[in-house]
Amino acid sequence: MKKLLLTLIFVIGFSVFGSVIDASAQTKCAVLPFKNAYGDMKMNIWSYRLQDSLLQALSALDTEGKNFVFIPIDEIEDELAQLNMDPSNPQYETDMWNAVVSLGAELVVMGDFNFKNERFLINAYVVDVKTKLRNQKRQARNIFKKEKDIMKSVPIMVKKLKKIFVK
Repeated sequence: MKKLLLTLIFVIGFSVFGSVIDASAQTKCAVLPFKNAYGDMKMNIWSYRLQDSLLQALSALDTEGKNFVFIPIDEIEDELAQLNMDPSNPQYETDMWNAVVSLGAELVVMGDFNFKNERFLINAYVVDVKTKLRNQKRQARNIFKKEKDIMKSVPIMVKKLKKIFVK
């Protein structure tokens, strides 16, 4: 009976300890809406489409969540709403960082786009939340796409950023 009890305690303890180790191995990440550097509010739709598509593509790299867990966009939006954020406010970017920190993110994927000569110029970066510094080796920069092809930029971004998310 003692052996059975000790074995049961060992198995339960090991499974709890193992799940703690697995949870600590995960890095919590957020993908933010892309900044519209062009300024025309009609283009804001691309901020959210790029965010959503990039989140889905990066999440597909680790479907089991062994290494990374991505914060759902709804949670980010809820946090931003609780902070009463206004994208036209100059404090928006500071407030965005406060939201990311309060959600416990360790890495942030963010980007920007501009529109010139009938083409989008798209950039994406992975930023460490603690230092607020971009990973200099993993950036997707200077991707040029026509508006009809803008979503073709997502696989290009994933290819350049994925080594951070695949271990």
